[in-house]
Amino acid sequence: MNAPDAPSAPSPRRSFSRRLLTVFGISAPIGGVVGYFVGRALKQSGATLPDLSVADVASVIIGIVLLFSAAYAYVATTSPARWNRMVEKQPDDESVDPDALRSGRWQALVAALAGIMIMTPPLAMLNGFGTQTLGAIAVGLFVLLAVQSWINWKLWREGDELTRAVIAQTGAVCFWVLQLGLFAWATITKLKLASDTDSWSLMTVLMGAYLIVSVVISTRRGLVNV
Repeated sequence: MNAPDAPSAPSPRRSFSRRLLTVFGISAPIGGVVGYFVGRALKQSGATLPDLSVADVASVIIGIVLLFSAAYAYVATTSPARWNRMVEKQPDDESVDPDALRSGRWQALVAALAGIMIMTPPLAMLNGFGTQTLGAIAVGLFVLLAVQSWINWKLWREGDELTRAVIAQTGAVCFWVLQLGLFAWATITKLKLASDTDSWSLMTVLMGAYLIVSVVISTRRGLVNV
């Protein structure tokens, strides 16, 4: 008599999809309930909220996520044991390539710069700075953009084949998806079926889409362990 076949392990794609759905399934109701009670409390107290658009709030949230991600990545690179435990999800005593730690520090810096750049403009406008101060902030942001671009080029040049493949695939997916989305939105606004939007809202959508696509592709390609 043949022994019963052992149940097959779920594929990485199915496993990741289940985790993603679980995260959304848990966080969405919690966020909805918390948002409801916070809004109700603010309404009853008569408190006024800052004059922020949806894009402004979203960009600040994205910036905070990037800063937390940068802090997490930097802490992980402080020792091989932490890298194994926090990133590779393997025993602490496993050997770690020093280049991986160095690349992790550069990537943490990239995430921190991105977080600062995307959340600074709406917060600066909220504080009501004058034209000269806003001009100085713009120059500072352009300098940070140049530094971040140089680091990204450095990571691309020194990255292995998998890292380059993930970067290229992320860029390709974002290009085609956002191109189609922009065309659809431009079409319905041109036909007066929806109101037009501003450039900062489009930039916020681009950053949010890039973050989601990069995490999904990095996880499915095995560059990030979830």
